[in-house]
Amino acid sequence: MAKKNDFSSLKIAKEIKQRIEEEFPTLMALATTPPDEVVRRCEINKSSAERAVHQARKLIGMSEPITAAELLEKRMTKPRITTSSQQLDEILGGGIAVGAITEFSGAFSTGKTQLAFQLCINVQQPLEEGGLNGKALFIDTENTFAPTRVAEMSYSYTDEPKEFLENIFVTRAYNADHQIQIVQKADRLIQTNEIRLIVVDSMASHFRAEFPGKDNLPRRQQMLMAHAETLQRLAESYELAIMTTNQILSNPDSIFSGSGSLEPALGFAWGHRPTHRILLRKSRGTIRIARIFDSPELAEREAVFHITPQGIRDGPPLDY
Repeated sequence: MAKKNDFSSLKIAKEIKQRIEEEFPTLMALATTPPDEVVRRCEINKSSAERAVHQARKLIGMSEPITAAELLEKRMTKPRITTSSQQLDEILGGGIAVGAITEFSGAFSTGKTQLAFQLCINVQQPLEEGGLNGKALFIDTENTFAPTRVAEMSYSYTDEPKEFLENIFVTRAYNADHQIQIVQKADRLIQTNEIRLIVVDSMASHFRAEFPGKDNLPRRQQMLMAHAETLQRLAESYELAIMTTNQILSNPDSIFSGSGSLEPALGFAWGHRPTHRILLRKSRGTIRIARIFDSPELAEREAVFHITPQGIRDGPPLDY
């Protein structure tokens, strides 16, 4: 079987092969991309794109089914990123999963961005310490990334926070189209910089602002679905974790037991895309409560964690 970054076995024109390699660092990345997107990104004709994608899928054995037992073993051996809260990790099945989209939704000050900062630090840790030995890409849609806060949290691990900050790539997304473009162009950055975590903070901001009302709903849903497909492709192609944050809104007709009248924004079109959805709410002081809202493999449970000067923790703040 060809190595996943070996394009030499693709039986296509040299010029076309070169364009594909420039856009897609691995065969897996090519194999999981729709041919129409390959056409757009590589500026090649559709028949060449289809041929390249189909060959890539064949070379890596993508079309071959596996048993449920093999799938279970594969998933059980995948590493996860710790949240730095043992209680939160427990309800998440051990932490934030690779190959999946994990969404945290909540009102203002419920800990969404603080969790994102913590994960950007933790992904850099060794495997035995709950990390992935990798770096993070933080897509900032609301101008919320705070390097001073990340540095403060980093002091729990090092006397030189710069070591952690240098391994977090931050890009500001100024509108929905820009946000989508950043993700579509992320393949090369991921491959060359060993990115193992992508954070989108927040998913809802631009889409809700730019596509208000029922008339714009079909367009918004279409863009969100395509955006989610690209994120999922990146998660699976590079075995990295995707963490998104989302806003919440009031729904008096909510059918979800225990959720009250609050549920994540962006509706059903986006709601089916995250693998795991977690609702956050604020309690007294530093206490935050996380509840599994929707997941195919995680039971609906709650966990209590704290937001401290040191970061996400199980207990209250420690004295400096």
